[in-house]
Amino acid sequence: MGAIVLALIIALGVVALASLCTGNLVLSPAAALDALARGGDTPAAQIVHALRLPRFVAALLVGASLAVAGALMQGITRNPLADPTLTGVVSGAALAVVAATVLSPAVPAGVLPFVALAGGGSAATLTFALAWRARLSPLRLSLAGTTIAALGSAGIISLMIAAGPQAGPLFYWLAGGLAGVGWPQVAMVAPWTVAGLAAAFAGARVLDTLALGDEAAQSIGLDLLRWRLILGGIAVVLSASVVAIAGPVGFVGLCVPHLARAALGGGYRRTLTATALAGALLVAAADLVARTVAAPRELPVGFLTALVATPLLIAMIRRDEGASS
Repeated sequence: MGAIVLALIIALGVVALASLCTGNLVLSPAAALDALARGGDTPAAQIVHALRLPRFVAALLVGASLAVAGALMQGITRNPLADPTLTGVVSGAALAVVAATVLSPAVPAGVLPFVALAGGGSAATLTFALAWRARLSPLRLSLAGTTIAALGSAGIISLMIAAGPQAGPLFYWLAGGLAGVGWPQVAMVAPWTVAGLAAAFAGARVLDTLALGDEAAQSIGLDLLRWRLILGGIAVVLSASVVAIAGPVGFVGLCVPHLARAALGGGYRRTLTATALAGALLVAAADLVARTVAAPRELPVGFLTALVATPLLIAMIRRDEGASS
């Protein structure tokens, strides 16, 4: 585990340096590090501190939040397909943010995380209410989540059409991206991410117990419903809050936990750290490519995460099919 975590940290350092160096003004690594360390009023220092560094930090927060939220949802449902997108959380949060932006253009930016949490929490509640019978069926959860996500998408499209030209800036945001994100947005989301990640790591032992099965968990006195609600609430906080600044970045919560488990094995206490680091690395690297490969235009980060995650998921499906045959 230590070697993998160290490799992820080194990779994050490389991506961080590349993120500080690249852009309209290309800096050498030495110049970027000097601007980062000394600050000042030079153009390089202004670009590094005001534009590139906050965007990189935001990418870390978004990636870690979505990846850990996916791991939590897969753990409490024991459904390998569960993630913030499939359970409707992302769609509900996005719908709430779009509705607030379109219907009340003067809404303060600091309110948007609360709006996203309300939308994501409502969507998750509906999804689990529809899926729950005597127990939580993975198939029912998938169907209910897909239904709620589709309703959310339909609501978003309707609002965008009704808003007309006013909705223009939302199109890029809905594809998932970090363009224009600065320190105010980082400060807006960081408390939710830090608190959510701390709570998730504290609940890792409970996730390991849930993985044993309902009967085994109940036999040692675990309150299944209570802990599923708590851990599910943490997942909603993590995923919905970052939607407020980055939009619906897909596949991170679905793919990254699988990769962490495949690389490390073991329980959640063993894999959550790697999951958070790998999620942060994926989104930070995707954002770096998004703003450089077609410069001066930017690609949506959500498109690139899907581009990376899709072949990995196909490979995992084929591996599982081969193991079962």
